[in-house]
Amino acid sequence: MAYNGGMIVVDILRACFEIAVLWILFYQLYRMMKSARAGAILAGLLVLVLLCVVVLEVTEARVLQTIAGWIVSPAVLILVVIFQPEIRNALAKFGFKRLISPLFKQQERASGFVDTVADSVQFLASKRIGALICFCRNDKLREVVQSATQVDALYSRELIGTIFFPKTLLHDGAVVVDDERIVCAGAILPVSKRELKDRAMGLRHRAGIGMAESSDAVVVIVSEETGSVSLAVGNKIQRDLTENLLKERLGELLNIHAEEKIIEEDVH
Repeated sequence: MAYNGGMIVVDILRACFEIAVLWILFYQLYRMMKSARAGAILAGLLVLVLLCVVVLEVTEARVLQTIAGWIVSPAVLILVVIFQPEIRNALAKFGFKRLISPLFKQQERASGFVDTVADSVQFLASKRIGALICFCRNDKLREVVQSATQVDALYSRELIGTIFFPKTLLHDGAVVVDDERIVCAGAILPVSKRELKDRAMGLRHRAGIGMAESSDAVVVIVSEETGSVSLAVGNKIQRDLTENLLKERLGELLNIHAEEKIIEEDVH
């Protein structure tokens, strides 16, 4: 009896494991394809298949089960052919690089992305071009992004310079950057209501500080009047950063697993 009881427990654990694995696989597949038109179709087909399986098992309709078994194999091949472009894109998104990228995220940012950001900010500062750049961390700033102009392009000095060039339609708003890509431009940020010590900090600084106060974003601010570079995070701001110091701060703060260093100058 003890042996049978142990076997029952093992069978239950095995069934739970199989269900969990299948759920994770289906969920990941749907998440990768949900932005495509085929995502809704795939979800509908999966629901229909699950309902058919449940009905056939409950009714024990053996003939129908046999016929369904004949249909499944060719149906899978047909679906692969129909959804071939979507499946290829989904596999590309969930490829080997995606799995190992977190291991090298900090190094890649330190050597490449952060250098590009610092170079672009230095260019804007040298030309006295005002800018407001928000870097997402855990908080993806969805409400801000949804109300802005969608971009979805790789971060580059040329694109940042074009967006913030005076007299363009988007230069007054903020840019939101997530995972080294410019998500949107012309974003309107919440303005801080705190009284700032330095009266030279205008509306752009207030917006940057407001965004940092209401989220975990790292915000870089370039002053149009002075060309100075500031960095806001939490309720703190650091002013007059050099290019090297900006690289150092961004390298620390954009690695969300690293312990943040305190920025010296308080907003109060």
